Amino acid sequence: MKPTFFHLEESKRDRILAAAVAEFARNGYDRAVLDAIVRKAGISKGGLYEYIESKEDLFAYALERSYARMRDFIVEREAESFPPADPVARSRSIAGIAVDFYVSHPETIEFLVSSAGTEHPAMRRLAGLTFSSYFEDLFESCDFSVYRFGRERVLDLLGWILVKTRNDFIGAFRESGDAEACRLAYLAEWDFFLSSVTYGIYRPGRSPDET
Repeated sequence: MKPTFFHLEESKRDRILAAAVAEFARNGYDRAVLDAIVRKAGISKGGLYEYIESKEDLFAYALERSYARMRDFIVEREAESFPPADPVARSRSIAGIAVDFYVSHPETIEFLVSSAGTEHPAMRRLAGLTFSSYFEDLFESCDFSVYRFGRERVLDLLGWILVKTRNDFIGAFRESGDAEACRLAYLAEWDFFLSSVTYGIYRPGRSPDET
């Protein structure tokens, strides 16, 4: 973003960001058009170019701010209770908070889901890197020493679970519009995955050799 953007009143910056997120959420990066963004933001197209370098620039800013807002939402809520040091326990805590953000900001989550699937290679890579940066930040203070696998492999697994459950949530919410039902399904899915990670998939006393 150009320096002029950050000299704007906060309300105008928020209006431009909201318009960008809405357009990218609805049409994805590839089909999003700046004309729709300027109409929704209530500014001129020439005015928009006083604040941004390009469509890519605006997409990158919207991506960064969306993940930052969700991270801040989670961190502020976690601050109310001491966050667990165990990565799996921390994941359970994050999931319970993140779903409240999903319910209250469905358009932002639509945008984040669509950004991961854009056909533009550079923007798809940027979306992945931005997600990884903010996701890993949430686990910075965790203790990974009790796991057989290293920090990177554990975070890869937990990140995969987060992306799948997030995508499932927004798909179900898009179809039904029932926030509470989608919330409960999301938490149940997290419980299944994390219980499988913690306890395995075999019944107590059974092993693969006995099947």
